Amino acid sequence: MPGRHISYSAQNFDGLSYLAQDVPSIALVTEGGGQRGIFTAGVLDAFLNAGFNPFGLLIGTSSGALNLASYICGQKKHAYRVITEATTSQDFFALKRFLTGRGGLDLDWLLQQVKSDLMLDWNAGRENMRNRTVLASACGLSEHQACYFNLAEDDWQLALKATCSIPLLHTQPVQIDADRYVDGGVCAPIPVQEAYRRGYRHIVVVRTMPVEFDGEHQWLKGMSKWVKKTRAADMMGLLVEHEESYRKNQAFLASPPDDVTIYEIHPNKSLDSKLIGSPMEALERDYELGLKSGHYFLNTMGRRIARMPSVPSDPFFSMNKIKALGQGLEFRQR
Repeated sequence: MPGRHISYSAQNFDGLSYLAQDVPSIALVTEGGGQRGIFTAGVLDAFLNAGFNPFGLLIGTSSGALNLASYICGQKKHAYRVITEATTSQDFFALKRFLTGRGGLDLDWLLQQVKSDLMLDWNAGRENMRNRTVLASACGLSEHQACYFNLAEDDWQLALKATCSIPLLHTQPVQIDADRYVDGGVCAPIPVQEAYRRGYRHIVVVRTMPVEFDGEHQWLKGMSKWVKKTRAADMMGLLVEHEESYRKNQAFLASPPDDVTIYEIHPNKSLDSKLIGSPMEALERDYELGLKSGHYFLNTMGRRIARMPSVPSDPFFSMNKIKALGQGLEFRQR
């Protein structure tokens, strides 16, 4: 018998009919999506406005991890400003620069912004992570497996850079220790299964795509057969891998194990925002939709959840960095 999946979106009434029983511990998972993360920024700002953070574990991929950084630092509209001010700047991404092979996303510039003009209050963030674990996912290229960096213990700047290193748009993988990393969306676009592996059976998932989206682009597989073994072919291979990972995550969400409840906050149709290059009016609309969706969750399920996080008894919580390798796990202890 599959577990339970409850949908929270505009014009959806699942949340009104679901009455939660005991919720001893709960995790938060945030999908990436580039500038579509403005929806997630709205959801998390609704949470911040209500002083709502009962989560013992928070895992984000790509822009989802950037959103979690703003959220755990307690900074309302910080993620909104990063997306509307920093990611819309030509210093961050210029199409001409990308097309002439001089680089796409300038993640170093973006990280400089969150240390200066759009500074993250990392002192507050560390205090808020005292009884929580906050992770950013990335894909390690040596084994093509998901790796999870702990924002309280690892180099948070490198972790955020790695999780946002989108193939094709960012020219070089991020070197950390002996491995190179690209966007976590390649291996773990919606890292809900990682929350499950760590002992959580109640998981809130914030999506930037509607639930029916399957992420499939058949042209990628066709093109990869015709492109010879070049760097472009390698990058296309990573995008195909992303699609396969996405479908596996979708299957878990649609039919979770029988002891799992998924609370999925998502748009009811494709957002107006895009991966990059979104018009400001689209970003504003999608942020407002995220705010409304966050308030809907709070007014239904959210008010039934305890305010303080309870962490499951799980050896994963003593790890500094976890890297999934096949069926086993290899890790570095604190």
